[in-house]
Amino acid sequence: MSTRLTLMGGAVLASPAPREGDLGPPAATPAASAAIPAAPAAGLEGVYLDVIIMRAGPANGLTFPAALLAQAAPLFVGAPCYVDHAGPADAGRPGGRSVRDLAGTLVRAGYAARPAPGALTGRLRLYRQAGWLATLAREAATLPQLGLSAVLWVEAEGGLVARIDRVESVDIVMNPAAGGRLLGPAAAPWPQGGLPMNDLTLSQHATPEGATLPQRVRQAAPPPPPADPPADAAPAADPAAPPAPANDVATLAARVDRLALDVALAASGLPAEAREAVRARLSEEPAADPAALIAVYRDAYGRAAAQGAIRNLGRVTEMMTPLDRIGLAVERLVGVPAVGRAADVPRLSGIREAYDLLTGDWERYGVFRGERVTLANATTATMAQIVANALNKVLLSHFESRPRWWAPIAHEEDFATLNDVRWITVGGFSDLDAVAEGGPYVEKPWDDYAETSPFTKRGNYIGLTLEMIDRDDVAAVRAIPRNLAHAAWRTLSSRVALLFTENAGAGPLLADGQPLFAPAHGNLGNSALAAGAWQATVAAMFKQQEFGSAKRLGLRPRYCLVPIDLEKAALEIFTSDVAPEANAAYRNVLQRSAENIVVVPDWTDATDWAAVADPAELEGVCIGYRFGRTPELFVADADLGGAMFTNDEMRVKVRFVFAVGIGDYRALYKHNVA
Repeated sequence: MSTRLTLMGGAVLASPAPREGDLGPPAATPAASAAIPAAPAAGLEGVYLDVIIMRAGPANGLTFPAALLAQAAPLFVGAPCYVDHAGPADAGRPGGRSVRDLAGTLVRAGYAARPAPGALTGRLRLYRQAGWLATLAREAATLPQLGLSAVLWVEAEGGLVARIDRVESVDIVMNPAAGGRLLGPAAAPWPQGGLPMNDLTLSQHATPEGATLPQRVRQAAPPPPPADPPADAAPAADPAAPPAPANDVATLAARVDRLALDVALAASGLPAEAREAVRARLSEEPAADPAALIAVYRDAYGRAAAQGAIRNLGRVTEMMTPLDRIGLAVERLVGVPAVGRAADVPRLSGIREAYDLLTGDWERYGVFRGERVTLANATTATMAQIVANALNKVLLSHFESRPRWWAPIAHEEDFATLNDVRWITVGGFSDLDAVAEGGPYVEKPWDDYAETSPFTKRGNYIGLTLEMIDRDDVAAVRAIPRNLAHAAWRTLSSRVALLFTENAGAGPLLADGQPLFAPAHGNLGNSALAAGAWQATVAAMFKQQEFGSAKRLGLRPRYCLVPIDLEKAALEIFTSDVAPEANAAYRNVLQRSAENIVVVPDWTDATDWAAVADPAELEGVCIGYRFGRTPELFVADADLGGAMFTNDEMRVKVRFVFAVGIGDYRALYKHNVA
């Protein structure tokens, strides 16, 4: 598991005020460990501080072994040091951290083995512009809140850190969990194995209110529970109880049982309230087993306190398992751009390598060989899941990259079931009635009607054969989601365009028995596209009456739909600055934006055109979606069954479910030019 950690694990160890001659680098020593790089070049300016970087042990739910820190010491050499951790402003800055926050760099790092468990120590070179930090470290030498925090990339198995991949930075921050003791000036010789730890202990300060880092953890151990009475101490006598005879066997046995319970509770590590709860349960149930009851409470309190037991050590900002890395590598292979955490994922050589890593099926039997797969969470369905996720991302990207010409003119809505969609139009509201003083309000009659559209399920599948996998035909695999996305786009595009062209250009039949474009609906014309024809269309739509009343809608068309053959004519009408009229030029009062001209790719008639109102004013074209507004892609794969067994192929299925219909015919006007 690859994890990015911010570890509040060290403390700045102050040096005295810089004096002349102290600005140079510390002298090298022949006894330095071979794993520690050489000292900086002589004459390099700066102030040098000895520091504690981090300690071995538990940190934020992960355990850092001492041997791991000793081995990873060279990774810290050269790490930049910033003032404070990155904030929200750094996330949007090109390049990340600001150079104004750069304070210095680590020039030494080593591991001290004593006292146990030891710590990773180092030498920090502060740049001259950050010399004030040396003064701050000296003056705040007794302040345990001032320290270091390492930002690391690690890989872990379970809760144990197996490897430190990279050190991003070691920053000077407030509220570390370890350190805070002064060790004096930076020593010239570098001791073998790092700086000695002396008697440095962990600070026990609490997290301050308003801390900026979420889920901050503390390396320091929690305060010990209140001490229980010693095992040999007699229980306090109850002044109200009569004295028991010294030779009363039952009394002596009860006292022994009580002392044994006190010893068991003191050794249990339970908090005081839990120990009292155990005593109360035993008083209610004398036959209960004290050891079993203590074990139950210890397990319950351990789970509840597991996440909050460690504080002030940092935060986990991103975690990635080996299976996640394989998934990102497959996405990169099929064409998903590598950004963010996927940028440093190694490339796969081909689809064959991915298949072998996820299935172990080197012989191409089409079965999952778990004993050959090194990924802990890989199963028989892993290959299908990862391929499906990768191909779905490519499919979505290519579908959304196509121009959705219908989006400006259509009302789009998602539905929770596959029941037929009813597009309801409400009407009959003419002017409000006058109400006399003290008079009653009269109910307003109204009516509605609905157009119904059934859902259409479209889809196909394509077989990803074992031959394609074995030949490492990456180009063919990449083409599958791209072509399926284009096919899904064409399917929805043609279905919307068909509303205007079916039934010889009259459109589908509506609930009133009339076609969409009909004289009875007042939305059918036969004029060629021209400025005068457009103005006549505007007037006709403006005069359309509300359903159930004689009130005019006052609706204007916003979009002009044309085939590609009429695009130039439409641009001349709507985007020219002047309109030629009888050897004179006048200002074009019909001027609009080119965005108001919609070219329908599926229209083949070179002369027909249409006008459509803004769907926010009145819904004309309506599209309903089930299971999302983009097509879905599925991958079917099973051991010794289905197409993998009968055809040696992994089937990739695409599905798109939608409904296309008409909300209100008054929002549309069509010219079928003979």
